[in-house]
Amino acid sequence: MRAASALLAVLLIAASAPHAITFNADNNMDSPQPKAPLAQWQDAPGRKRVELFVKGAILRGYSYTGKVERGPVVVLFGGSGNMVKAHDGAARGFARHASRVVWYDYRGYGFSGGTAHYDDLLADALRVYDSVLAGSEVKRIVPFGYSMGTAIAEYVALNRQVAGYVLAAPWSDFNAVLRYQDPKHTYRLTPQAASETDEVAMVRRIRAPLLIFQGTRDDAIPPTQGPRLERYAASPDKRFVAIVGAKHNGLLENPQSQAAVAGFLMHVTNL
Repeated sequence: MRAASALLAVLLIAASAPHAITFNADNNMDSPQPKAPLAQWQDAPGRKRVELFVKGAILRGYSYTGKVERGPVVVLFGGSGNMVKAHDGAARGFARHASRVVWYDYRGYGFSGGTAHYDDLLADALRVYDSVLAGSEVKRIVPFGYSMGTAIAEYVALNRQVAGYVLAAPWSDFNAVLRYQDPKHTYRLTPQAASETDEVAMVRRIRAPLLIFQGTRDDAIPPTQGPRLERYAASPDKRFVAIVGAKHNGLLENPQSQAAVAGFLMHVTNL
């Protein structure tokens, strides 16, 4: 699990959380983890509660009913400060162009139980994929990562068959991300973490259709990072969309982002 610890230690560099964070390979994740009372975990029209029992935790989230019967299933992985309940509108928007959208809180986050830890994120992501695949009539899945979640979505795409994948505000050079951060926001990386994590290396190994989008005014990750990652991606079917005027937070809800994802999911559906 040492490699997983090193990988996820760096993932949080791309987070939009506005407070100082210190990272060590075996430490817990972003602290304090964002929480949501279980009483707020409720079914609603077009949305059902889902839970997944994993070793040491119960993952909880929502499954959104899609509008496109033949469309892929979208599985979302958020940033380090994201909770499912905060992005209900974005998930419903994506569901208009998919057969289903599934989003679980990370362990120790939001509605999910357990203790947040780097080692568990990647294993949990594969468990989520396997559970979604087993429970869906549609067997085409699109992992979709935002900020920290982009590396998790890439990990899923490397280790499972996917119909395509989506990266919202990814990074291609974590050292540049470090320099871009406000000097008051301090990040300390282990040498192992700094040397082992490389999103460029991951996208060079994935040939599934790819959509990358990022705000032109991203204030957490340099806006040059998304297009650079797209250039390195091995997929012969790839595209980058600049979301004009958008910052890091609110990117998923942005109408331009929603339109870009709608077009990509329609493309994947018709392949």
